[in-house]
Amino acid sequence: MTRSARILALVAAVGVVLGGCASQDGSPGPGTAPTLSLSGASGVTADVRRTVSEVVAGSETTLSTVDTSIWAPFNDDGAALAATEAGTPGPVGWLSRPTFATSAWSRYGSFVDSTGVLHELRIVADDAGPGTRIEYRRGGRVVVRDVTTWAYVSGGWVLDAESLTYHLDNGSDVRIGLEGRQINVAGMPPGLESLGQVAGAFHAWLTPRPLAAQFHFRECSGDWLKWMGTALLAELAWGRFLKSKKPSDFKKGMAATAAAGVALSGLVDCMVEQPDQPDPGA
Repeated sequence: MTRSARILALVAAVGVVLGGCASQDGSPGPGTAPTLSLSGASGVTADVRRTVSEVVAGSETTLSTVDTSIWAPFNDDGAALAATEAGTPGPVGWLSRPTFATSAWSRYGSFVDSTGVLHELRIVADDAGPGTRIEYRRGGRVVVRDVTTWAYVSGGWVLDAESLTYHLDNGSDVRIGLEGRQINVAGMPPGLESLGQVAGAFHAWLTPRPLAAQFHFRECSGDWLKWMGTALLAELAWGRFLKSKKPSDFKKGMAATAAAGVALSGLVDCMVEQPDQPDPGA
């Protein structure tokens, strides 16, 4: 049985689901019914394993492995995002939406900042559901790559595994891996603030100053600015940690990664709602 099936089987054991197996590719298999339902859920709880590694010249060294439990409320876009303190690189769940209903899809977006630097984002969904491969380039150089597998459930998708890599300009890479070990639907825990309230003050500091820019998706200009700024801050934070190896700098790197994940989720959500932009690299 696949990891996704084991996740859903564990949920069934506590009476949340009706039984059966879910496929790992983001869509139900032939003759298979989803077992976990996100219908009416305000969020998901997840037991996850988070691994952070440094990659140099193809050699990978594990820096940290942590098993932790997180709470991820759904935002207005239908993405289940944990607070930045959790250090997750992106959503751990998505609610169903029309733009995810096709068998496969892709999007390309570009943004030229005031200094003439070209920023490009490519998103590919290998099957129905959220994006499974994302690549961000700045000035032609690959800065961020993200690969995610999703488990299809009733009303949406939950995280199976994710690997996000920051390609730093010093020749080192930082890779953040997330493995969903048990996913469950949930309501809002008493006294816990919403994602927007928790992240509001942090984003006020992270949001970059407006640029005189040219871009294809005019409707997504604010999302582009947030993503560009948070991605840069995450790069700087990880570069600082690789030099210092201080726990305090590691925590800053994880917080910056989580903030960038929230910003990227917003940009992706905006892009999939817009008409296709021709991809010059296709």
